[in-house]
Amino acid sequence: MNAVVALAPHLRRAGGRDTRVTTALSVTAFAVSTALTLSVLGGLLGFAERAAHPADALQRELGTLYVQLAWTALILLVVPLVTLAGAAARMGVARRDARLATLRLLGATPREVVALSLLETCVQGLVGAVIGVLGYVALLPLWALVPFQGGTFSVGELWVGPLVVLAVLVAVPVLAAVSGLVSLRRVVVSPLGVARRTTPPGLKVVRVVVLAVALVGFAIATAAAGRLAAALVAVLLGFLAAGFGAMNLVGPWVLGIMGRVQARRARTPVRLLAARRLADDPRGAWRVVGGLGLAGFVAGALAVVPLFTSGQQVDRQGEILNDDLVTGAMLTLVIAFLLAAVSAGIQQASTVLDRRREYALAHLAGMPVELLDAVRRREVTGPMVRVAGGSSLVAVVMLSPLFKTAAFADWRGIVLLVGCLVGGCLLVLAATETSRPLLRSVLAEPLVRAD
Repeated sequence: MNAVVALAPHLRRAGGRDTRVTTALSVTAFAVSTALTLSVLGGLLGFAERAAHPADALQRELGTLYVQLAWTALILLVVPLVTLAGAAARMGVARRDARLATLRLLGATPREVVALSLLETCVQGLVGAVIGVLGYVALLPLWALVPFQGGTFSVGELWVGPLVVLAVLVAVPVLAAVSGLVSLRRVVVSPLGVARRTTPPGLKVVRVVVLAVALVGFAIATAAAGRLAAALVAVLLGFLAAGFGAMNLVGPWVLGIMGRVQARRARTPVRLLAARRLADDPRGAWRVVGGLGLAGFVAGALAVVPLFTSGQQVDRQGEILNDDLVTGAMLTLVIAFLLAAVSAGIQQASTVLDRRREYALAHLAGMPVELLDAVRRREVTGPMVRVAGGSSLVAVVMLSPLFKTAAFADWRGIVLLVGCLVGGCLLVLAATETSRPLLRSVLAEPLVRAD
C-alpha cells in the first residue's frame, strides 16, 4: 500500500495540464454541492427550531407546515446536489481509466488500482468539502437577508452546527469514493477492454421500471392520503424522492434511444456525429444535461405554487404564508437551475478533455475546428430541450393525482414553468459555451497524448 501512495502523485503528474484542470473542476463541483447542501439543510433546521420554540402565533400555528415545505425543498434539491457531487468523482474518468487500465495490464493488482483511484477521489472530495464549508459560512449573511415568516433568520438560526459540518466533511469523501468505485468496474474487470476503447454495454429497459414503481406508489399514497394524511406525509415525500432520483436512471436510457433515432434520421454531418456520440455514450451526455433535467422536474413540481396563492381572501398569516410560498419556490428554482448550469459547464469541459485524443485525431484527419465545435454544441442543444420538457412533464404527471387539473387553472403556473425551462436552457447553454476556448486550446496542440 505504501508503494501505491508513493505512485499516486506520479500518476497525477502524468496527466499533465489536463489532470490539473480536471482536478480543479472536480474540487469546484464538490465545493458548490457542499456549500449549497449545507445552506439548504441550514434552512430546514432553522424552520424546525422555530417550530419547536415558536416566538409568535404564526410560528406556533404554521410551524409544522413550514417544516414540511422545507423538507419538500430539500428533497427537490438534494438529488441534483448529490448528482453533482457524484459526477465530480467521475470527471476525467476516460483518461484516468486508460492510465489505470495500463497499470493493470502491466501487473498492478485490482486492489492497488482501486486504492489509487480512491486516494485521488477522496482527496478531491475532502478539499472540495472544506472549501464548500467555507463557502457556506460566507453565504450565511446572504441567506439571512431572505424574508420568511414576516421577518428574517439570524445567522445563528441558519448555522447547522459543528456536528453536521463534521458529518458533511466525512460524507463528501465517502460519496466520492463510492462514485469512484462504480466508475472503476470496467478497469478492474476488463482492463484490456478499456485500453482498446471498446464500447460499454448498453443500458437496460429495467431502468424505467424504477420510475414507474415510484409514480404508481406516489399515486396510491396520494389516493389514501385523505384518510391517513398525517401518517402518509413521509410516504408521499419518500415516493417523490424515489421518482425524482429515478430520473438519473431513466435519463441515460432515453438519451441512448434518442441518439439512435436521430442517427438514422440525420441529414447533415453535424447532426450525424452528434447523434452517434449521444448513442455511444448516453451516460456522458446525461452528465452534461442531467442537471437541467432534474431542475426541470423541480420546475414542474413547483408550477402548482400559484394555485395556493391566488383568488383567496386570507388574513395576515395567510398573506405571509403566500409570500413565503412564492419566495421559497423561487429560491428553490434559482438554486436548482444554478446547479444545472454549474454541472453542465463543468461536465462539458471535462468531456472535452476526455475526448482530447478523439478531437485531435479528427482534426489531423482534416475535420475543421468549426465542425467539431458545432458537433459539441449540438450534443448539448439536441437533448437539452427534450430533457427539460420531459422531466417537467414527469413531475406534472406524478403530481396530477394530488392536484388534478387545478394545478394549471391559474395561467401563472404555466408561465412560471415555461419561463423557468426557457431560462434554464439558456443558462445551461451559456455555461457549456465556456468550454469552447478549451476545445480550441486542445486542438491547437500538435501532440496527440497517449491517454
